[in-house]
Amino acid sequence: MIEIIKYIFIGFIQGLTEFLPISSSGHIVLFGSMFNLDNLLLISVVAHVGTLFAVIFCYRKQLFTLIRHPFNKTNLNLIIATIPTVILVLLFNSFFENSFSTKTLVWGFLISAVLLVIADFKKDSINPVNKRSALYIGLAQGLALLPGISRSGSTLVCGLLVGVEKNQALDFSFLMSIPIIVASAIYESIKLFSAQITINWLGIFVVLITSFMFGILSIKIMLKLVKKNKLYFFSIYLIVLSLIVLLFF
Repeated sequence: MIEIIKYIFIGFIQGLTEFLPISSSGHIVLFGSMFNLDNLLLISVVAHVGTLFAVIFCYRKQLFTLIRHPFNKTNLNLIIATIPTVILVLLFNSFFENSFSTKTLVWGFLISAVLLVIADFKKDSINPVNKRSALYIGLAQGLALLPGISRSGSTLVCGLLVGVEKNQALDFSFLMSIPIIVASAIYESIKLFSAQITINWLGIFVVLITSFMFGILSIKIMLKLVKKNKLYFFSIYLIVLSLIVLLFF
């Protein structure tokens, strides 16, 4: 029973932090190591798949339109945004994978906190996402591979800084997470094939469902808070968390 509770908590952490601007990777590494769970890599892959289903569910209407009209501007911008992220991963993957440390995590959390304050105080624009802004947002997504730096926070702030209307910037941030989550899940799954592991299927199912449910919740929370310019709450949380990590880890 205790093991299942751990799986529920990991699914909860991944689902809630994937789309809230507080760095899902930093939280998974932090809490996963605390719980000493076996097959953390597999659990992480399944949790990411759960959040993938969450964003597909929440944006199902937009995705259906994009599939029906594959040669529209949004799809082109999503491709443009994904390219720099993929390039950064291919060039610096080993660096990103080996960059975890308490100091790195603390700095990542603090950087995310600063970005969220900028997002709250940035004057809103009326411009849609274009090719140039998509490229910059894709670069921001690539840099968010560093531990503690929020993907949703960095891409949202980058979108605002290059003049994208905040709701469109947030929607684009969520949509561009789909190819990255898919690519990440495939990459990590390939690594798992080479290892002989014993799978707790009940635990895997629990992680999948929990991350899916809380992924939907985090998307809805994020949409509301961005409209109300209330992201500084997360800045306070990240500053407190960075102090806890610095003192106790």
